[in-house]
Amino acid sequence: MFRTLTLCSLIFTGTVCAQGEGMPVTRSFETKIEAASMEDKHGAQVDPSLTFTDERGYPYQLKQVFPGKRPVLLLLGYYSCPAMCGQVMQAAFRALSEVELEPGQDYQILSVSIDPRETAATAKERRDAYLTKLAKVGAADGWHVLVGDDANIKTLTETVGFRYYWSEHTNQYAHPPALIFLTPDGRVSRTIVNTEFEPDDLHLALVEASQGKLGTIWDQVRLNCLTFDPRTNSYALAAMTVMRVGGALTLVGLAGMILYMLRRERRQTQPSLA
Repeated sequence: MFRTLTLCSLIFTGTVCAQGEGMPVTRSFETKIEAASMEDKHGAQVDPSLTFTDERGYPYQLKQVFPGKRPVLLLLGYYSCPAMCGQVMQAAFRALSEVELEPGQDYQILSVSIDPRETAATAKERRDAYLTKLAKVGAADGWHVLVGDDANIKTLTETVGFRYYWSEHTNQYAHPPALIFLTPDGRVSRTIVNTEFEPDDLHLALVEASQGKLGTIWDQVRLNCLTFDPRTNSYALAAMTVMRVGGALTLVGLAGMILYMLRRERRQTQPSLA
């Protein structure tokens, strides 16, 4: 289970009303946290036939990107969110602006609203407000902002493990702050749950999601040596890797020492010339 970092769910009380009955239903704090969290769906396949509407008001089927040649960064939330969604998007765009890879050329960005009441006009307003925050030449072509009906939204969110709910108490959605990286054929490759992001982590997540189509040899070496830690939501040197490197260095050191001693002994046993 990924670490849950959701501001909305932290302020909720332990009692809400049953829908349509007006009777209080007690829910534990832990249950509410789990209801607005990321579920590990690594490898899950997104349905390319799902249909949404883009910021221009045109139909947008996910088959326009799946299967494709580029990985996709999926941002789920809603455009009228009072705080967290904007914070996550700003943090993501700030980090992506420092990544060498280019949107539209190397990867695609999709924002999808979880609120079926939002319209293409709302999506356009969000895009216009945040487009300049992604300091990349291909930002305009590499980012689409979508809205959709409840059925398509739920199918997509359930597939990628994005768990959320509407709170009558706060009059807003509770959901996790997550970036979801999808392979060119639409499979979940990596999920980073946080409200701040390191450019290097997003770079490696995109390279990893590209299935070898992006990045340098050094990037591949780092991915082989590093492991994604869901507790810190970043790539780090795995303990097993450290042990292996340490063991290899120890063996090299021992081999060098043995070779030195053998050569020294050979020199000492050789007869000196008169």
